Formats: sequence, C-alpha cells, structure tokens
Amino acid sequence: MITFVPKPNAPATKPAEESRFDRIRRLAADKHRQADAGPIRREPPKTGDKRPM
Repeated sequence: MITFVPKPNAPATKPAEESRFDRIRRLAADKHRQADAGPIRREPPKTGDKRPM
C-alpha cells in the first residue's frame, strides 16, 4: 500500500541573483525608453530674404 506524506518544510532559499544578461537587457530597455521620451523636435529651416536685390 502506498502512503503519502507531506513534504518536509524546505529552508527558505535566497532569491536568485540577476543574471548578467538580464541586467544588460534592462539597461538597454531603459536607454531605449529615455530615447523615445518625447517627439523629435527640429527647428524649422531658416529661409533667407526672398526679395530681389
């Protein structure tokens, strides 16, 4: 006959450290977000005086 017993309480494990690749991806995403923060603003082209001399 099979009897089932509850699992013993395992000691609390520390959370896994962030891997190098996760850190690189997060930093790249942050830079990408900062670059897309606002619309691209360009100054209008300066036109010279169009009157004939």
